[in-house]
Amino acid sequence: MMYKHNFDKTILRSYDIRGIYEKTLNNKDAFMLGYFFGIIVKKNSPGKKSPLIIIGMDGRLSSPTLEENLNSGLIKSGCEIYRIGLGPTPMLYFASHYYNADGAIQVTGSHNPKNYNGFKIVLNQNSFFGEDIIKLGEFAKEGYSAEINGFSKNVDIYDRYIQKIIEPIKNLNDKLSNKTIVWDCGNGASGPSIEMITKKISGNHVVLYSKVDGNFPNHHPDPTDISTLKIMSDKMKVVNADIGIGFDGDGDRIGVIDKQGRPIAGDLLTSFLAHSIEVENKADHTVILDIKSSSVAYDKIMSLGLNVEIGKTGHSNIKKRIKEINSPLAGEMSGHIFFADKYYGFDDALYASIRLLSLLANDVNLEKFISSLPKTFVSPEIKLPCSDRIKFTVINNISKNALEDYSPENITIIDGVRAKNNFGWWLIRASNTEEALIIRFEGKSIEDKEELFLEVQKRLKIEGLTLEYN
Repeated sequence: MMYKHNFDKTILRSYDIRGIYEKTLNNKDAFMLGYFFGIIVKKNSPGKKSPLIIIGMDGRLSSPTLEENLNSGLIKSGCEIYRIGLGPTPMLYFASHYYNADGAIQVTGSHNPKNYNGFKIVLNQNSFFGEDIIKLGEFAKEGYSAEINGFSKNVDIYDRYIQKIIEPIKNLNDKLSNKTIVWDCGNGASGPSIEMITKKISGNHVVLYSKVDGNFPNHHPDPTDISTLKIMSDKMKVVNADIGIGFDGDGDRIGVIDKQGRPIAGDLLTSFLAHSIEVENKADHTVILDIKSSSVAYDKIMSLGLNVEIGKTGHSNIKKRIKEINSPLAGEMSGHIFFADKYYGFDDALYASIRLLSLLANDVNLEKFISSLPKTFVSPEIKLPCSDRIKFTVINNISKNALEDYSPENITIIDGVRAKNNFGWWLIRASNTEEALIIRFEGKSIEDKEELFLEVQKRLKIEGLTLEYN
């Protein structure tokens, strides 16, 4: 039988496949993704009759149906499938390593609204993204005729995953007994795991919204969202908590609030977590921050004796770069944190939370750390609407002009344009997930910040775009 399929081109994204369920993404897409990915895995594993693929899912209402169709497609490709069921995306990554799988797919809409869903994909422990996804779409369009029945079975990996996650705290457990921690699972896929973890470690744990519910009845599960953080912050005041830890819908992004009620941005959290990196010859190791990160985070990590590299935004880009330079730690503004010193190098918010608690247990004080940071004046992440048709052309034009105005050591063009001058730094990049440009700037004073804004505004105006900012 010939299998052939056209995916809606809007769902084939840079980092994953994602769309609105039953509008741009449907059950047939899941089946065809399973089939064509399975064939790709088979071609990639010529010595194996039935390559092993792990599949899991988050708690969205559409996930069980999509997972069922994905499984059916994979079976038709002749693969062996382990179905690990409902759990956070990092649990899928863990299972892929644990079983040394040839591929893995998580059905997840990540932090998107509840009517969205999608797939995060792994091939041989590497992210399957960018060109890989485009090629899969082209392969499906051409079609393929082979039907070899594979087989699938349910596998329980939960206990082994939790045991691995809590390893960093094993010998410090009693040191948490006087700490009060608020956890906000947002009714996402991390809920059952957090319930298990909090029963195995000491401390006074207050767990919010751990029941998985794809309607997200309490709040949208985005740990960088101000309204989400307010719920956690209010609860922390009531119970006099030492720290608050929140998760997105599929457990790969973390949000943290310190004892003083301050939300800790992903780059600053990474610089704090860098205290837990124990490697010989720190000067030989490089921590990766994404292009949106503050110069304060950069300088703080450097002060610990580690090197820092500014890299492309996007969890897939960072995972690839970690392997290339053997980095022990990476972090994004969005709350994706990656440990590769004693862990696998993928973004796991649950593991990051345990590494955070291990620092608190060793009396490395988060409030003192945040209070000690130099005061800078940084803009929020500004999203300027810009059509997919022109956004990359706009960035190319701004890059060319900026390269004429700046010396090479003060400009980075790996992901948009980031430039450093006497006032601070500014960034303009094209979003990979939205029809928008992302803008950020940081100065040492309000006046510096204003100068940076005026420069960014001027460069955008040349491209016919208007930036307003209060």
